[in-house]
Amino acid sequence: MSSLSRSASALRRALVPGILLAAVVVLSGVGAATASAIDAGTQNGSTVYLGKRQGYGGTGVFPVYAQPPADPADPGEPDLWAYCIEHNVSAKTNIEGVIGDPSGYLGTNHFVDPTVQARVLWVVAHSYPALSLADFGQSVGVPGIARNDAIEATQYAIWRYTELTFDAPWAFQTPDSGTAYWALLAGANASPVPTPVDTATVAISAPAATPTGGTLVGPFVVTTNRTTARVTASPAAALTDAAGVPIDPTAVADGQAVYVDLRGTTASGSTTLTATVSGAPVNGRIVSVPNLPGGIPTAADHAQSVILVAGSTATTSAQTGVTWAGTSAGTGMAAGTGTAGTGAPELAATGSAVDGTALLAVLCLAGGLGALGVLGAHSLTGVRRRARG
Repeated sequence: MSSLSRSASALRRALVPGILLAAVVVLSGVGAATASAIDAGTQNGSTVYLGKRQGYGGTGVFPVYAQPPADPADPGEPDLWAYCIEHNVSAKTNIEGVIGDPSGYLGTNHFVDPTVQARVLWVVAHSYPALSLADFGQSVGVPGIARNDAIEATQYAIWRYTELTFDAPWAFQTPDSGTAYWALLAGANASPVPTPVDTATVAISAPAATPTGGTLVGPFVVTTNRTTARVTASPAAALTDAAGVPIDPTAVADGQAVYVDLRGTTASGSTTLTATVSGAPVNGRIVSVPNLPGGIPTAADHAQSVILVAGSTATTSAQTGVTWAGTSAGTGMAAGTGTAGTGAPELAATGSAVDGTALLAVLCLAGGLGALGVLGAHSLTGVRRRARG
């Protein structure tokens, strides 16, 4: 018996006996939780690693890793999850696959239909692990649903669309799985076509100018399709707005400019800024899997295709680094000396010069310690002239 015939037989066994004849007719024409943030650069063409399937023996969800784990036997928490969308093709695990759009699907079952793709996308967006287990249970009327039941209900709901043309009962492991399955079908059948896919985008840009210690360094501009992003610096550094006022780094809005406060720093150094948002950049994309490690999956030769799901706690991040030069008595203000050099560094890419009156106020408040480092030489000259007058 061919592998395709064996797969079709397994699918028939999964359906309840009362609809076996209908299933045979339909199938006769069918072809073959918290992790590190996902890099925002993970997109179509990127590779991901599929781990061992989890769940009941006949159904399951695949843990997906942005990078092959150092120890496949103990891979840690996955970055993403994936469900099968190609029942009659054998699955391969502990292997890398290639991310792509559903339009690039290599299989020949009903998933080639954009309407079916929309139904499947609705299912995965309203199932576990896109929802937490508790939230999923509440949404389908099964509070306290077991994890394997949630996985089974989701996988069967996907196969209902990719492998069948009618709402079929299956040989559910428990009544809870069946209840969740029927609730998913009710929602998917009533969903709009096409189904919107929630993907996360985030980026953080760095200033072009080379900064110097003793200044506000920026702007670093965050762009995202989320309400807010969380920005961190490593090594730690104080983050402010353009006026030097501390910001809330856990709630940086799209388009907001962030500055690194180096006004109390004279030494050279560097830091990396990371902007993190909820969600994943490739949610709802598919993964084409080769039959052999390092191989290229094709329509004629590929392992089981899967669809990616961002877990409820998934995050996406983007990074940029900055390195600054130190100050010295010859190029700026030495800390604690109260004496300005002739070549005090300017603000790095702030977009405007600092007014001398504002500097005078800073000098009065700070006793002249290190404040002159934020000005260009032309600003200092204006202050000196006013002071002599």
